Amino acid sequence: MAPEKVPDKWDHETDVLIIGGGTTGLPAGSIVAEAGFKATILEARPKCGGSLNMVVGSFCVAGTDEQKELGIEDTPDLWYDDIVSKCDSDPEITRAMVNNALDGYRMLKEEGIVWPGLVPHPGNSRNRNLGWLLGFGPKLVQASEKRCRRLGVEILFRHRARRLITNPETGKVIGATVETKDGTKHFRAKKAVIIGSGGFGQNKDLVAEFAPEMATAVPLMPVSHQGDGLIMGMDVGAATKDMGVAVAGSWPVCAETHARAIWACDFGAIMVNVHGKRFHEESSADGYYGPMTKAGMQQPGNVYWVIFDDDIFNNVGRIEGTTERNMNHVKDIDQCKKYRADTLDELAELTGIDAGGLKKTIEKYNKDVDEEGYDTEFGRKGQHGEHRGLVKIKSPYTAIKCTTCTTSLKGGLKINPEGQVLNHYGEAIPGLYAGGEVAGGLWKKSYMLGVMSSAAYTQGIIAARNAIMEPDA
Repeated sequence: MAPEKVPDKWDHETDVLIIGGGTTGLPAGSIVAEAGFKATILEARPKCGGSLNMVVGSFCVAGTDEQKELGIEDTPDLWYDDIVSKCDSDPEITRAMVNNALDGYRMLKEEGIVWPGLVPHPGNSRNRNLGWLLGFGPKLVQASEKRCRRLGVEILFRHRARRLITNPETGKVIGATVETKDGTKHFRAKKAVIIGSGGFGQNKDLVAEFAPEMATAVPLMPVSHQGDGLIMGMDVGAATKDMGVAVAGSWPVCAETHARAIWACDFGAIMVNVHGKRFHEESSADGYYGPMTKAGMQQPGNVYWVIFDDDIFNNVGRIEGTTERNMNHVKDIDQCKKYRADTLDELAELTGIDAGGLKKTIEKYNKDVDEEGYDTEFGRKGQHGEHRGLVKIKSPYTAIKCTTCTTSLKGGLKINPEGQVLNHYGEAIPGLYAGGEVAGGLWKKSYMLGVMSSAAYTQGIIAARNAIMEPDA
């Protein structure tokens, strides 16, 4: 494919052009403007935020005020060790992220964000996750956008970047062609272009290409996640990183309503297939729920059932150390279509699950909890990681028929610790940076809950700090 030609006349000029007004793009815009340069954010949708508007988990940072108030001693070094050992992440990219994450946290606090508190997550040696953030995402977006506008960042909605423009003599990325309501326009970037456009989870063709087993998963990310940034980067020679794990499973969701059922697993539910057999441990001990929900997609019909009882449901959303509950988690379960029965035979008849297999599974699981204190079949030791002990599943029983959704991708363009996009020779493509979901490197073997948002925010800061150092094109 022929490269995009340099236009005879540019329609717009800026110092740093930022593609995507979300978790990566907004902090990047602030950093550029604070340094005295012009930042222009192009957002394909009519509002800012992207995935950050939809965040439900937490915002993970080491060394926060909230930790200090609780006497939790934590450092970027400890966080780094947790991520690299659990996820086999790129050491240099991880180091850059953990060393700079407090900057994004402080930026948000300066804009008035008061974090809900700390919530424990599997895989962390310290409690460092600020949450829960269900319903809290728009506040983070508003704070970030407010900061940008106060600093003079230009934010243009319904502007969808489609192709990058490079200098044919130097290979430097100097701008982009952009679809607007007034037609295609050419935007010049004097210093650099930063891609923060999110993943490709809403692009069925790309999902099927990179992860055919996830082709029928329910995409719950913004509709703008069409892979534009990935395609534009590859078009100018960018390499990719961790594409084999890019399309990662997320929550178990009700097959009928697509409401989240994950919270029941977090408080002790189990998962079975149509034969009544469990197929994975349900505590997210791998660091997050992706492995178990991906395994769910390999069950007959790409469906499985989350099974729990009244005691488990009555604890869903329970906030540690208090009598309070996150009622948004409770509402999620309420919005799922539930099958309820006093006996396992009745539940099997309602759901179509094999009765003999279901009874055998529940009997063994309950016996393990009573006699061993842990699940001997898959090694489950707690409700959420190893947090809180296991509980038996008792009558009356409730089942939710589930499938797997996708909410964020874990691989993308290959970058270095400075956020520069690399080609297949490991060389930085001049003038091109990326961060967040469009980039790879942080997640390989697993993923740690709560880090997606804070990592994307931090990578926007890192990319911007290096982009403003570029010489003018």
